[in-house]
Amino acid sequence: MLNGKKIREIRKCLGYTARDVEILTKNNKYRTSISKSYLEELERGDKKNPSFEKIEVLANVLCCKLDDLVLRVENI
Repeated sequence: MLNGKKIREIRKCLGYTARDVEILTKNNKYRTSISKSYLEELERGDKKNPSFEKIEVLANVLCCKLDDLVLRVENI
């Protein structure tokens, strides 16, 4: 399960808005994009099971590892 708070923390630390992430994921090198509203739903925890492709794109755009975006068992 994704850690929405961590996603928001990393995004803000990089100085990105949700709209910035949307624009960055519309790059042709990614097979999928993440809309501003979808990202906000992920960060709030409203979306629980995004596709692996979306998680991978998000990790690339946020310059972090996939593990950084996932809740650890001890945190659940």
